Amino acid sequence: MRIGASTACFYPLETEKALKKVTDLGFEKAEVFVNAPCEYEEGFIKELCAITENSGTEIISVHPFSSFLESSCIFGDYQRRFEDYIGLYQKTCHAAAMLGAKFVVIHGAVAMPKIPIPDERYFERFRKLIEIGKSEGVTVCQENVNRFKSQTIDFCKKMRSALGGDYHMVFDIKQTVRAGQNTFEFLEEFKNEIVHLHISDNGERGDCLPIGRGSFDFNKMKSIMDSADYKGDCVIEIYSGSYDVEKVLKESKDYLEKLWQG
Repeated sequence: MRIGASTACFYPLETEKALKKVTDLGFEKAEVFVNAPCEYEEGFIKELCAITENSGTEIISVHPFSSFLESSCIFGDYQRRFEDYIGLYQKTCHAAAMLGAKFVVIHGAVAMPKIPIPDERYFERFRKLIEIGKSEGVTVCQENVNRFKSQTIDFCKKMRSALGGDYHMVFDIKQTVRAGQNTFEFLEEFKNEIVHLHISDNGERGDCLPIGRGSFDFNKMKSIMDSADYKGDCVIEIYSGSYDVEKVLKESKDYLEKLWQG
């Protein structure tokens, strides 16, 4: 399992500068968190490609900034709004393809919107996102997210049943903690559908901690995923807060390499 980092760790540093830091730290993998519509323009995407060229870092996933819009603009009940905003996800998938990324990460709809979103509509709209991804050669994935429909095992099981072989998950450790879910039960249930991992530590000091500063059992996580013959990677996703981000990312990378190579 190769180790990467998300450019989101450096937010609000500009995306291209954050990606350069990820490459300079020697990560094999990177997730690009796109932070503005202009960052989907072809010239900007080529700039990101130039940063990773010959760096030894591969961009494996793209996370759109527009997650906060998805409840009302992608999964809401106003058809014209959906038709207008779906174009943003066409741009997301096209950008991912240009970057050589395999995955696009979707949060989806909040768990309790003012106007309820029927599961059937949710799955139908998500299928449209999947088809857009397929047209660009990328896989659109549901992330488990606290306070969103995808926060529970039960909803994700229902979604898996509805989408069948097109259901793929980005699994995020901290989101299970925040949602009050059992992380390892979640992993065990969806280990065959998980294609990408967002990792961070957690413990008495809270969640979303740098790796090694909590008590999360990363060996147990790896064992579960190994039992499913997991071929994907893991991306460290922590938020800058009061950390020296470059320092704690290097420490996190070194901790995992020592843990898993030992």
